Amino acid sequence: MKNILKYTLIGALLIGFTSCSNEFLDEPVPTGSVSDKVTYTTESGVDAALTGMFAVLRDYRASHDTWGGKAYYLGADVMGTDLMVPGFNWYIFEHRWDVTENSNGRRANWAWELFYSVANISRTHVIGVTSSTLPEDKKKAYISELKAVEAYCYFNLVRYYSGSYLLGDSKPGIPLYTATINSDVKPTGRGTIKETYDRIITQLEEAVPNMSNSLSKYRFNKSVAEGLLARVYLEVGNWAKAAEYAAKAKRGYTLMDTKTYTQGFNTINNDEWMWALPFNASQQPGAPRFFSFIDHNTSGYNDIYVSKDFQALFTSDTDIRKSLIVSTGSTNSTTSFVTEKFRDLADRSGDLVFMRASEMYLIEAEAKAEMNDLPGAKNVLLELLKSRDTAAALSSAATKEALVDEILIERRKELYGELGVSWFDLKRRNQAISRKGEAHRWPVEFEAGNARWNFKIPQAEIDKNPNISEADQN
Repeated sequence: MKNILKYTLIGALLIGFTSCSNEFLDEPVPTGSVSDKVTYTTESGVDAALTGMFAVLRDYRASHDTWGGKAYYLGADVMGTDLMVPGFNWYIFEHRWDVTENSNGRRANWAWELFYSVANISRTHVIGVTSSTLPEDKKKAYISELKAVEAYCYFNLVRYYSGSYLLGDSKPGIPLYTATINSDVKPTGRGTIKETYDRIITQLEEAVPNMSNSLSKYRFNKSVAEGLLARVYLEVGNWAKAAEYAAKAKRGYTLMDTKTYTQGFNTINNDEWMWALPFNASQQPGAPRFFSFIDHNTSGYNDIYVSKDFQALFTSDTDIRKSLIVSTGSTNSTTSFVTEKFRDLADRSGDLVFMRASEMYLIEAEAKAEMNDLPGAKNVLLELLKSRDTAAALSSAATKEALVDEILIERRKELYGELGVSWFDLKRRNQAISRKGEAHRWPVEFEAGNARWNFKIPQAEIDKNPNISEADQN
């Protein structure tokens, strides 16, 4: 890892210091590059450096289908059952699952580089802040935010390159680092999935007490860190902790009403959004942007469609979400429906959402159902559904299994196009994927635990890291 980081991530590290000069997010920042001395001497310097770090997460890309952190989730979405790429265009290789077979493939290398880059930038800033003369309370707050960012990166990596925690936590995890690329630290091996998640949880648990909610929404505040803990605890099956942190994270956020829900999912000012990365009109990247692929009313590739099978799950005519999946009029069953959930702005500067309060309701509901608190789970679920469907009623599920299945479907209906839940949920719950029939041009069928669920470790990592060999490959 040390060598590959030196050659592929050093540029990203520099971006983490200097991207603030590009007026990212309209924050007041220096107009030139940020030196170490300026960065860690003042709060404004550290804020500028963190702005640059989040710019890397938003913008870092290798190609049109790997154009920043949002592409991590969209790739997973089209690998699932609900969104489709019926034509030969960007994301077709993800949709057909070709991307998990190639250790030299673009997506496998891009995700590895992106999240290890940002994790390394985070550690670099932790060292700088720790040695600074800033007030102790400010140092604790910055360091906690940076720890949460690094944990987020490791969480994304382990979900791509390792198997499900619940399928076997002693199986290979990912390399973990405590030092930066400028140190003499030796490259590490993969460790275990449990070791990876233990590190992620420790970082987040240590971060939360020293964080506040008085930060710009593109930064990691306390609610975001709590939301990440809810996600992680759900992943490892710690239902009590998942429910606890989901309930904490959603406090203070208002669920969208039906009018707001139809306004395009394009502004960071949405009261339900917990964490998002915005664009200015001058910053939009043209064709390789999220809305280009999924919004068929904007300029771009317009190549992602909604599966007929998924559309059929929206059975209530009063569910506002059903109205956003519209017929194209095509007689081709693979291009029959598109979504209008996401609509870009006229200047193509739509903001990108990474965490919403509705996800926390769904995590809390699933976790409570798994603990056999069926009344509690049903009430939490109903609170969310009433904001989407005026005719929503309390679930009639009589068993834990039936209620969990219902909640998993609601996760797909609520969060499609945002977090890759269709694919990630199947993987974390050890379920097979069966995508076939006339609604799907590219059939995919894999049992739980099949090696194709895991992305290959990049060949460049194996070649340069003496502690990872071909025998360690997925």
